[in-house]
Amino acid sequence: MQTEHLELYALGALPEELSKAVESHLKTCVDCGVRFEESRKTMGDWQPGYSGPEKRRHLRVATDDPAALTVLQLEPAPRLKTRILDASKQGLRLLVPHDLMRGAVIQIHVRDLFILAEVRHCRAVGQAFHAGVQIQDVFPAVG
Repeated sequence: MQTEHLELYALGALPEELSKAVESHLKTCVDCGVRFEESRKTMGDWQPGYSGPEKRRHLRVATDDPAALTVLQLEPAPRLKTRILDASKQGLRLLVPHDLMRGAVIQIHVRDLFILAEVRHCRAVGQAFHAGVQIQDVFPAVG
């Protein structure tokens, strides 16, 4: 069983036929069952389409602000055009053109702010990606 199928199954993002096949396979394959549980632990409580009570500590507010994002690494990285889709006191949901690695530290320039954040998750949405980031610090932009 492909790890990608297990992750998509955990997210509830597989077509119904494939979802049933994965579910059936998980009943008989211990190795895949272990990998599936590891995938679920990695994703934490995040579930797309969740309609129960809000679990976040801070209210999330919808937005559509243009921003520039830079992945901080040893070698300089190019700025990526991004959009901030919603925001809370501790996090942002971004629309980005490329997959971002979980745990990557990024800087976001928006309006007159410089935001330092850590990527918590990133998933494909059409030709782009939605990234959930946890805000580490916010500074006024210089010059």
